[in-house]
Amino acid sequence: MSLLYILIPVGVGAALYVMRKLRERHFGWVRNNSSLKDRIFVVTGANTGLGFETTRALVHRHATVIMACRNMEKAQEAITAIRKETGNGFMIPLELDLASFDSIKSFAAKLIADYPHFDCLINNAGLALRTEQTTKEGLEMHFGVNHVGHFLLTSLLSKRIKENAARVVVVSSKMHEKVTVDVQSIGNPISSSRRGNPNYNASKLANFLFAKELYKKGYDAHVLCPGLCHTDFFRDYNPKWYHYVLFSPIAWWYLRSARQGAQNIIHCATDNVNTEEKNPGKNYFVVNLKQTKSKARIQEGDSETLWKISEQKAGIKFE
Repeated sequence: MSLLYILIPVGVGAALYVMRKLRERHFGWVRNNSSLKDRIFVVTGANTGLGFETTRALVHRHATVIMACRNMEKAQEAITAIRKETGNGFMIPLELDLASFDSIKSFAAKLIADYPHFDCLINNAGLALRTEQTTKEGLEMHFGVNHVGHFLLTSLLSKRIKENAARVVVVSSKMHEKVTVDVQSIGNPISSSRRGNPNYNASKLANFLFAKELYKKGYDAHVLCPGLCHTDFFRDYNPKWYHYVLFSPIAWWYLRSARQGAQNIIHCATDNVNTEEKNPGKNYFVVNLKQTKSKARIQEGDSETLWKISEQKAGIKFE
């Protein structure tokens, strides 16, 4: 009987371990390790979470990564951590605060002047907040940083993107399916009394529609969902110990590490090809992301409508 008390928990533990490993295989991994030498990737939010793991993977493959980060001290810490693993590639930190149009314009000008021949722009940086906040231009923070900031940045770089035939990767989220407002209302603050974070969800729908319209306009645009990932992304929520207990079953099945979540970004930045054969009936590539369940009832013209709204918010004409 005493032996059973040992064998049963060991067996259960082994079974759970195997199930988790099989689940991780389902998440997908980029197996291509070919050299990316002489290729330049611009990654926003490169010092932490998915951006850090994306940078890490690209540098291991000899790429040059322009690390667009708000905090230069943390950017340097990230570089130091990666350099302990590999001497491959190059990492170049440049300051970028997506909550400030002046910072975005300054970053874009420096990038164009010093590194005009980049190969890929990865719009990865984002945030999720508990409190209502605004950008320096007065935009709702989620919409301003997660979408409009990247919209403005991509616009300022658009001429170089076209000249270089560079790829644009947009990190969205499956949470865009939870949006209930129409496209005209995206960007207007939504009451935080509602369940979840509707402002974040709306910004992710904006990411989705932005990538769709980019592709329609002839850009090599790719949009993805990295999955539910264990990063410091929700640090503003300050989770308590009992949150971990309550959500541990869900986390065990769905939660990915930052390294696992970055695989979809890396795939879109390096391996994916937009083709009708690969995506019949679609005009943009989506990883782990379907619009069919969206409560917002997305219409074909919504991406064009949001584009015009974004131009007004950013104060530019995106060619």
